[in-house]
Amino acid sequence: MAALGDTLGDVIGMICTPYVSGPVHSLTSDCTPIWIAFLATCILGSRYSLSQSVGLVGVLVAVILGVLPSFESKGAGKVHPFFTVVLAASCIFNAVSFIIKEIVFRRYNQWTASTGQTDDGRDSGLHIFMMNTHLALFQFPLTLLVVPLNEAFGQTHGEGIVSYMGEAFTCVFGGTDASCGQDSHGGQFAGLCVAVYVVFNILWNVSILLSVKHTGALATFVALKAIFPVSTLLFAYVDWPLLGKSDVSWLVWVSAAIIMPCIIFYQWASEQQSVRAEQLPSQATCCWPLGQ
Repeated sequence: MAALGDTLGDVIGMICTPYVSGPVHSLTSDCTPIWIAFLATCILGSRYSLSQSVGLVGVLVAVILGVLPSFESKGAGKVHPFFTVVLAASCIFNAVSFIIKEIVFRRYNQWTASTGQTDDGRDSGLHIFMMNTHLALFQFPLTLLVVPLNEAFGQTHGEGIVSYMGEAFTCVFGGTDASCGQDSHGGQFAGLCVAVYVVFNILWNVSILLSVKHTGALATFVALKAIFPVSTLLFAYVDWPLLGKSDVSWLVWVSAAIIMPCIIFYQWASEQQSVRAEQLPSQATCCWPLGQ
């Protein structure tokens, strides 16, 4: 179930990529903690303090400010408001995956506690590599099964899935400028771009796991939020091959300035709420201190 959530979120995100500007694409991923907070409240019974709520509202405001230019463009150029909304909404699938993984970790801890099993004095929690290995194992076949989503979102232009996938493989492995269609540009680089993406994606995920191991989950989470402002700078000022420079609205820059402090404040408030839950559970209430 967790792998299916990640699969749907990632595949829909890939489908929306050509229709959303680069900075907005990285910005909408910050909708994930908002969805997680909503689902955690409904499913896990989590309670968020007033400070946490303020931090999440700040993130939501930053996201709204950042995507507003997409609606002002009204589908002009490569930016489509519909796919911007779909991209933001698809984060709920990744959030569902986070919630399910947290349930699995909790149940594993309860199981080891009830059976008296330990790992020779070490932390008896479920290893993160075990979780990620199984997620990757299930995501591969699930990704193939959700290919019809391309047809649902109008990516096949009336073609069947078989012919659509055939053209996709021809584009990637054809090696000529016309491999991706007569109107395409730079088709000979399709296979190279996919290979470069795969290499960087593997290195990216390994670096995240190493960061979690050596610096902790909190520091890693906060550092990952730097993706949006850094990618905005790269899109705005670097003349990329095939992409060129991106026109970045001033609202996107305002969003970049707001979102990092809000994320850091939210994480600090979360730590405070966790301390209250351990020391005096009656104070770890919803909207504390209003709900004390």
